[in-house]
Amino acid sequence: MDVTKVFANDIIRNRNIFDHLLLKSSRKCYKAIYNYLEDTSKTMDSDRSFYILDLGDILWKTQLWHDRLPNVVPYYAVKANADPILMRLFVLLGYGFDCSTEGEIRLALNSGADPKKIIFAHTIKTRKALEYASSVGIDLMTFDCKEELLKISKDFPSARLILRLKSDSKTSVYNLNKKFGCDLSEVENLLLEAKSLNLNVTGVSFHVGALCESPETYISAIENSRMVFSIAERNGDNGIQREYYLNDGFYGSFPYFYRDYDVKHIPLLTSSEIEKRPKYKSKVWGQTCCCEDVIMEECLLPEMEEGQLILWKNMGAYIRGVTSNFTLVPYPADRYIFIQNPRLKLDCIPNLTEVSDYIAEVANLIEQTEDMSRFSLDL
Repeated sequence: MDVTKVFANDIIRNRNIFDHLLLKSSRKCYKAIYNYLEDTSKTMDSDRSFYILDLGDILWKTQLWHDRLPNVVPYYAVKANADPILMRLFVLLGYGFDCSTEGEIRLALNSGADPKKIIFAHTIKTRKALEYASSVGIDLMTFDCKEELLKISKDFPSARLILRLKSDSKTSVYNLNKKFGCDLSEVENLLLEAKSLNLNVTGVSFHVGALCESPETYISAIENSRMVFSIAERNGDNGIQREYYLNDGFYGSFPYFYRDYDVKHIPLLTSSEIEKRPKYKSKVWGQTCCCEDVIMEECLLPEMEEGQLILWKNMGAYIRGVTSNFTLVPYPADRYIFIQNPRLKLDCIPNLTEVSDYIAEVANLIEQTEDMSRFSLDL
């Protein structure tokens, strides 16, 4: 852990950010924007206009996004404004990028963007652009027709594909569905074509058109998107079921009676892993020879390799009392941690010193402050 960095962040949070910037900046500070405009205009050619970009406004809108949509990662459409200063700020703020051309991809990468947080969001891509995307590790891209699937199958078969749907954009000023997207009636054939080509379709996208003022357009597009998933499930688009064998199971940490209490064991992944790894219909077995030693009959999991770990939520109560070493499988081991919790209040603990000393003695400290429920897979 970088102690200096953590300490600096705490200072910034406890102080007005503008005061902090005043201490750090070597640039002149102005009392009002008019004074800034007057001063700046003197250094500009009188025949040339100029933009001013309020980066504080960007931070405020980012804060608003996180407040209202905490589990949604924004992808900035580079075509809206390809200013390199803005692009770098968006990278630092954790944004993804929606790129429609090779040039936009290059700009995003030059700004420091993670290739895994870039979507090549043009449904008709040139072969040269596909080859470039493949060479730099940008594998998330949209499609809306059979011809594009054939092209991707030849030039970038490992890509993760997003099916773009048309939406009812009649009330929008600029209706992009005239040029991009497929009709709902075309979805089944496209998914079957992708399956026959062994391509990986991982999601759905839509565009309601620019200046859309009709909430019903969004509702309809979301409903149609859900129908795409139903069509995919009906046609087995999730592929052959994966089966995994764990070094725990029915006789260990996953006893039968949990089902009676409606306790669901939930495997957890970080949001970045959920985003970059496709999920498949899976069955999870326990390790003994018993045919009833099944942990989960059916769930969605990313493809895993031998030796990888699965973190499970909702474990613990009554486990020790009913655990068996059937077939001489060892009992699960215990490890103790203390995860930092900003909601924790200590005024109810009278012997706080003793308690904290004991925890420090027996547990490893974890500085994670995010809610782990955000990382749950949808089972």
